[in-house]
Amino acid sequence: MITTLASLAYVCAMSLFFILVIPPLAPTKLFMSFLPPDIRAAAKDHPDPPKERRILGYLLTAVVAAAYIGAIVLIGTDALRRGCGFWHIFGRYMLFMYGYKVFDILVQDQYIVIRKKYFVRSFPETKDCKSWNDLSFNKSNQIKRLIAFPFVCALMALLTVWIGK
Repeated sequence: MITTLASLAYVCAMSLFFILVIPPLAPTKLFMSFLPPDIRAAAKDHPDPPKERRILGYLLTAVVAAAYIGAIVLIGTDALRRGCGFWHIFGRYMLFMYGYKVFDILVQDQYIVIRKKYFVRSFPETKDCKSWNDLSFNKSNQIKRLIAFPFVCALMALLTVWIGK
């Protein structure tokens, strides 16, 4: 359980670092694809960062993705080492996935994006967009993920048990 919580804390920290650092390093079109349509429209003419910065942004994205995958592997490996069965592994994955989603919704989406309007610093042309005040801007995607998590966790737990045999 400690491994799961430590992995969750690590991934949340990496994700926070990523969301705070990536805006000036990512191509505008790619970065804006995660934001509402009115913000995308306002930033459509925003210049992309230089090639060197974009390369750094892609490398950081790869590091964060590897950290996320590494955390999942660590959780499964630790569970197998401790002799856990399917349901215990499933529970660990559920704790990790839902814990991260709570962090994502409350800290990243609601606090950093909506309340602090952090991305307006990198994209000042979007400051008057109404979606910066829309607390439900990402609601449908979040609900889809929350519904999919039990199935994804079950599949990951099944694969973990299968690989561990």
